[in-house]
Amino acid sequence: MKKPWIGIPTRYHEKTQYLGQLRHYLDAILWAGGLPLMIPSIGDPETIRAYAERIDGVLLPGSPTDIDPSIYGAAAHPNLGKLYPERDKTDFTLLDHCEKNNRPVLGICFGVQSLNVYRGGSLVQDIPSVVEGAVLHDADSSVDTPSQPARHLIRVARGSLIEKLAGRTEVDVNSYHHQSVQTPGRDLRPVAHSSDGVIEAVEDTKGRFIVGVQWHPERGFESDLLSQALFKSFVEAAML
Repeated sequence: MKKPWIGIPTRYHEKTQYLGQLRHYLDAILWAGGLPLMIPSIGDPETIRAYAERIDGVLLPGSPTDIDPSIYGAAAHPNLGKLYPERDKTDFTLLDHCEKNNRPVLGICFGVQSLNVYRGGSLVQDIPSVVEGAVLHDADSSVDTPSQPARHLIRVARGSLIEKLAGRTEVDVNSYHHQSVQTPGRDLRPVAHSSDGVIEAVEDTKGRFIVGVQWHPERGFESDLLSQALFKSFVEAAML
């Protein structure tokens, strides 16, 4: 069976050399039977569309930067992270291609936020200072490469794809983020929440494989059954 090409836009961070951290995503897609194709986040729609014509699905990975809140009509929070406009343009161009050509999308951490904003939704710009009684969603931010992520439980909606893949309605996940989905975008349904009410996953309401998760299933997927099922399901959708 022909293996599907999975487009993955690159991310960049001058301190951590974030490009190297994309290896986790590549390994997960290769393991699941896909062929990862790295796409430069240069913000040039014509170039990005040329890449998009060659792929069967898109994986939007995490990023150490934040989306410009002006895109969803909000003022910048004092704790807003660094912006990277080229990355936003690249993601939105790829998402536009997937919308028009019925390609599957898997958004991870920043990726679910990007998907949500593309569809007209908004974001919680800084969970610790905005969400009352927030659980720990990020590792120690005083170091560039924390050795241990935060972890917490999420509640998964019955009847959702995430529940089907997990086989249960409560899951322990890793956590590396300070932003999250606030108002869901069009045709996106929240299907998982942490105990503080933060949205942890969304799915497309029309049955397409458009899934976003706030945790990082690519990290430690080798020993995590939900992560494996999620990547397998995504790659299988890209084969259709």
